[in-house]
Amino acid sequence: MSDLLQIEDLATHIRLHRGEVVAVDRVSLRVQAGETVGLVGESGCGKTMLALSVMRLLPPGGLFRGGRIEYQGVDLLRLPERRMRAIRGSQIGMVFQDPSAALNPTMAVGEQVAEGASVHLHVSRKEALERAVEALAKVGVNQASDVAGRYPHQLSGGLRQRVLIAMATICRPSLLLADEPTSAVDAPVAQQIMESIQAVKQEMGLAVLLLSHDRALVEGWSDRILEMRAGRLIDPSQPTRADEQYAPRAPLPPSAWGLG
Repeated sequence: MSDLLQIEDLATHIRLHRGEVVAVDRVSLRVQAGETVGLVGESGCGKTMLALSVMRLLPPGGLFRGGRIEYQGVDLLRLPERRMRAIRGSQIGMVFQDPSAALNPTMAVGEQVAEGASVHLHVSRKEALERAVEALAKVGVNQASDVAGRYPHQLSGGLRQRVLIAMATICRPSLLLADEPTSAVDAPVAQQIMESIQAVKQEMGLAVLLLSHDRALVEGWSDRILEMRAGRLIDPSQPTRADEQYAPRAPLPPSAWGLG
């Protein structure tokens, strides 16, 4: 298999009033077409910032300080925003960690899922809504046409998470970034959500970068697993002294910018 995503020596920093801190510290990784790579690490280790870097959706103060993010051989960091918008959502989808923050409370969920099809596939509103219902059904939403007409606050946490998966996959991307997709649900629902991700992966031939603090969950769904600490990928089989393993520039705790 060929590399779909290749990250080389990526450095993503956050500029705050008291200085600049390291969120992603010279990370290199590869994701091949069709595989699932698990990335595990505790909250605040930089997993979310890595995914947001791939999407080029950094929070205020975020900036790139080096490295490359190549998707299908194209360095995303060198693309103009217009071309990046065409890739974001259509070729690379992302399931965000917090459905409450990612969903618009004033729009029916079907409209929100349909938006990607309208923008990227250039279909009519009617067809986009039909595709939204199909996308919801594919991720395990029962009575999808009824659910499409509801608002986020009317749905359970598990249903909101499925809505995010449908939004991320309605355009049939080749790469899915799943950031803690089961963090807000109990174990039985988490299993169902992972089964939904696996089902759309197999149907669409997706590659998945699965980010989670739960190593046991990741092990059950990944072809291989990487571990991240303090902004860096580590080799857990080769422990080193803390002052060698971590750079002297330690990232802030997650409370500093609200990311996992």
